[in-house]
Amino acid sequence: MFSILSAAAVLQLTTPAADPRIEAFRTGCLPHNRDNERAAAALAANGWAEAPEDDHPELAASIAMVREDAADPEYPMELTYSIWRREIEGRRLYVVLNRVHSVMGKTEDSDGDGVIQSWETASDLTLLGCGVWDFDESSPIDPARVTAWLGREPVQIIDQPGVISGGTWNVFGLIAGTGEIHVGHLPEGTSWPFTGVSITMTSAP
Repeated sequence: MFSILSAAAVLQLTTPAADPRIEAFRTGCLPHNRDNERAAAALAANGWAEAPEDDHPELAASIAMVREDAADPEYPMELTYSIWRREIEGRRLYVVLNRVHSVMGKTEDSDGDGVIQSWETASDLTLLGCGVWDFDESSPIDPARVTAWLGREPVQIIDQPGVISGGTWNVFGLIAGTGEIHVGHLPEGTSWPFTGVSITMTSAP
């Protein structure tokens, strides 16, 4: 029974979505969610063009915010990314691929026994991100559309009028290496440096 349900879920993910942003995410982020180089090559082959971060003022603001977070001296991170643009149904959409690498902790003989145990060594953490951004959209994506596409109900819904709206869908066991998909909308007038719709995921390589 579990294998039948899993097969049905995978089939659901390969079905074209009703919303162009969801469809861009499905085709741009899911096939190679654990390999950014292959994801970039697939985007280029499917008509996406690499774009500079100042291609849209809100894109530049969002990248600057992420870069600032990565430069935190207490938790330094190595950040690399590429940006892709495509006009779809009159919308200027962006896909952002990113890779974050950080060293967690430090290697030291914390108990002074002269032996470095496994729990006394620093560990590498690498995460890959992919997201679709529609900075010019004034309305949120209907959560029911995401639920219909994934075949799963959201585990969280956020609805703060004039501030933020969106939801989180647990895709553990459905998409290898990925735990959640986040869909959000920031309206005009928000305190964030960018507005519009986003669909994002973070995966283990």
